[in-house]
Amino acid sequence: MKKQNIRSAFKTSKFKYGGYATLLTIIVIAILIAINLVVDMVPFRLDLTKNKVYSLSEQTYNILDNLEEDITIYTINEVNASSSVVDEILLRYKNYSNKITIDYIDPDRDPAKAQAYTKDNQTLQKGDIVVASGEKFQIIKSYNLLNYSSSTYSPESLAVEQRVTSAIMFVSGAEAPVIYVLEGHGEMDLGYNVTNKMELENFTINSLNLVTTKEIPEDADVLLINGPSKDLLEEEEKLIRDYLSEGGNAVFLMDPLVGELELFSSLFKSYGVSEQKAYIIERDQASYYTNPMYLLPKYQEHDITDPLNKVDTPLIVPIAQGIEILDAKRNTLTIEPLLSTSSQAFARPLDSTSSSTEKEDGDIDGPFDIGVVIVDKVYDLVANESFTSQIIVFGHVISSQRANFTQTDAGIDLFLNSLNWLVDREQSITIRPKLIQETPLKVTQAIFNLYGIISVIIVPLGALALGIVVWLRRRHL
Repeated sequence: MKKQNIRSAFKTSKFKYGGYATLLTIIVIAILIAINLVVDMVPFRLDLTKNKVYSLSEQTYNILDNLEEDITIYTINEVNASSSVVDEILLRYKNYSNKITIDYIDPDRDPAKAQAYTKDNQTLQKGDIVVASGEKFQIIKSYNLLNYSSSTYSPESLAVEQRVTSAIMFVSGAEAPVIYVLEGHGEMDLGYNVTNKMELENFTINSLNLVTTKEIPEDADVLLINGPSKDLLEEEEKLIRDYLSEGGNAVFLMDPLVGELELFSSLFKSYGVSEQKAYIIERDQASYYTNPMYLLPKYQEHDITDPLNKVDTPLIVPIAQGIEILDAKRNTLTIEPLLSTSSQAFARPLDSTSSSTEKEDGDIDGPFDIGVVIVDKVYDLVANESFTSQIIVFGHVISSQRANFTQTDAGIDLFLNSLNWLVDREQSITIRPKLIQETPLKVTQAIFNLYGIISVIIVPLGALALGIVVWLRRRHL
């Protein structure tokens, strides 16, 4: 009798409905597991972040397309224990190119391998990255994967692609441009932050004293002059003129608080520009930051500034002077502005004793260009050869000694873009750090009320209605 009851229980409608529900649940779970397994195996990734934090730039893809040697990117950590953000970005490299391999080095379990990838007394720490090809490698310290705010010291931008792509270029044999930094005229110190980022972008930095060397070395890709407070000697000026006339490149960052430097001024005028030797005061509130002398200049269209302009990265320039483009200049010169103030700006001569931020008699009307690019194309009949020299002049300085235009990442990016443009490295111009932004959810009162109605009234009523329907159906089983 009991057996018969058990058998009949399996034939009831309740059992059938319950069995169907259980089977359907198992099938759905199996499908979800299968989908997750397949999706995990598919290399395609969709970046839904506002700033495309996980995406690689077109320039990185171009570099990966031209790789000839195999490259391994090591994360210094336990397997699968590193940053998910870094891992996700590195995975994009591996998925795009079969020349890229991702691996791990655990310095605790394999100290010998970790030791093999150390140099200059640098000890590998967890979170670092090593990019290697053959015997050539470059270490990227974990703290260089993020850029930090100079005021709050909180993470401001993500520099993983910038650093890794630069390291790939280095180990794959790309040449390191040589920057000679002029000394002997009271120049400003570039500071560790700037020189470190120059080295991370594979620039070789050498100092240069023209009084002792009597020449600009032949391997000089760029001559950098940062905030001189003393003038050139005549023989120095001639060396710089000769260097530029033969296709040399130079960046001049001029201190607006220093008086007239005659030979520097003469050199600039021969290239169609002149320093205005007056500090700029901005009256347009949207064009300065907290202080009318802390400018928020407008980016002008140029390969150097376009990447910053596209992502709307603000640039703060404390204390600047105008760089005037002269009407009378050689027809071999092409001069383009990089940064400009608003039309409401004015400039106050250095000999003024006024501390007012209001325009006064003797002040110079704006707008002003505070950064220009000069290209000089000359054909030498004697040598039967064409020479193109490129010069960038900024009306402000890089300084670790006082507020400067590298106060934000945008300032350093602009400077690095300028150097990369001079040495014709377009891919490095556009690979810039990705801003880390938290976009707050703006909820109006109407939306707040709607969410309240849905969560407090509609959802409970829906659950109640569904429960009643299920109960009524089960009554008739």
